[in-house]
Amino acid sequence: MLFEPVSTELSFEHDGNVLVGDFVRPPWPGPYPAVVFVEGSGPGGRDLGLWPTRLSAAGFASLAYDKPGSGASTGDWTRQTLAHRAEETVAAVQAMRNRAEVRPDAIALVGGSQGGWVATLATSLDDAIAAVVTVSGPGVGVLAQEEYRLRHQLPAEGFTDTDVQQALALLHEQIDRVRSGEDPERVHAAQAQWHGAPWFHLLAGTTPRSLAFQAGIAGHDPTDALAALRCPLLAIFGAHDVLVPVEDSVRAIADILRNAGHDDHEIVVFPRADHNIRVYAGEGPARVRNGHHTPGVRAPGFDELLVTWLQRRLHQG
Repeated sequence: MLFEPVSTELSFEHDGNVLVGDFVRPPWPGPYPAVVFVEGSGPGGRDLGLWPTRLSAAGFASLAYDKPGSGASTGDWTRQTLAHRAEETVAAVQAMRNRAEVRPDAIALVGGSQGGWVATLATSLDDAIAAVVTVSGPGVGVLAQEEYRLRHQLPAEGFTDTDVQQALALLHEQIDRVRSGEDPERVHAAQAQWHGAPWFHLLAGTTPRSLAFQAGIAGHDPTDALAALRCPLLAIFGAHDVLVPVEDSVRAIADILRNAGHDDHEIVVFPRADHNIRVYAGEGPARVRNGHHTPGVRAPGFDELLVTWLQRRLHQG
């Protein structure tokens, strides 16, 4: 048999928006266990490279869709909160359950980065979600993660401690002023003197819209969603992630789940891997030369771990 996954466009509605993505399945008869991908920060889209094909070869169907206002989807992701994103994720899961080719009792979420917060929130809204995988999904709150990111990503990009302190000051100014009711346009304009700084693009809030979104989610803490988790969880991290506090996240997730009596979880940290679970030649995190990252490769074992864990938890294979 010539292996060629079957891909069709799938759309569903949430909060007045039409979300459009790719439903990919194996070329043999179903029904199949399935995965819904939960995107991380930013506009996001359905292009996940080879992942849908890998999952199809392992016997899974999958859905990856464009976030609101991205690609073919209507709406505006910058107007969402993480709670809105979780509700949208549940709507995506329901759209998969409505497919005859999908086993409705065997749908898992795979959330990357910010999508890890969203995925665990979604399970508190839908207790029939069968399993969750988070990839570099923080175990700490949004503000703590953003502070960590600026303290570590900026030096990794060659910026000074003075740059870091100024970026942190702008972060807190943005969040405090917008959360107190100020117009994001005005807050953004008030920081105009910094817009040309070479590190400014590394802030989460670089436009009035993204600034408003960041302020809107800044108070999120994953503790309650993790404590309420009932399905199996696989949390994956890269030891050299400069965007997420890995040690603090591992400790927090383990403590919260242990205290909640959750005993079906695994936390895996790949040595030398970054936020995208990629490894680089030499020691330490990604090297930056002449302003460009050196190429990296997926951490050995990552693909196999994710697929085999899903197969065990969804009783497939």
